[in-house]
Amino acid sequence: MSPCCVFLLVRRLANLERAGKEAAAYLSTLRRRSPAGALEVIQGIWIDEAATANLPLALVLPDAAGASRSVRIAQATGIEGIWMLYWLEASAGTVSRVELVAALRDCVGDGASEVAASASRFVPAFNGDASADRERAELQLLEACYPGLVHPAVCFAVDGDRVLPPRAIDHA
Repeated sequence: MSPCCVFLLVRRLANLERAGKEAAAYLSTLRRRSPAGALEVIQGIWIDEAATANLPLALVLPDAAGASRSVRIAQATGIEGIWMLYWLEASAGTVSRVELVAALRDCVGDGASEVAASASRFVPAFNGDASADRERAELQLLEACYPGLVHPAVCFAVDGDRVLPPRAIDHA
């Protein structure tokens, strides 16, 4: 089974550290209970300070060719109002972080809304198996597509037992 695409929604930036630790502990528990299951790949963390994200049953992911596809949200769990983990009915390799951000921005509502735009942020998450060059390239692409929306990346340990703090990735 290939890893499932997952993202974390956090309602307040102040809850980011707590949400990361609790989500990592939850995923670790799931993995211990079902070691044969496919690992989740957390693509990133969407921070929605204005609590405007009203997630539908499926996200509409755009692609570079201008087409789009719907990907169903298969499962969600968390602590309502603080953090929620969302599993997409898609393997991690089929959903790019750029597509995920585009879909989440659409859920916020009016992309031109200053309140929504200033209150939403995306923190890319990597599980430690990507090369520094690949991470750097993905961050540069995200920042080019969504200036001011992307925060420093975090690393979810592959075993899910911990979340490493945001780390500086050289953008040169």
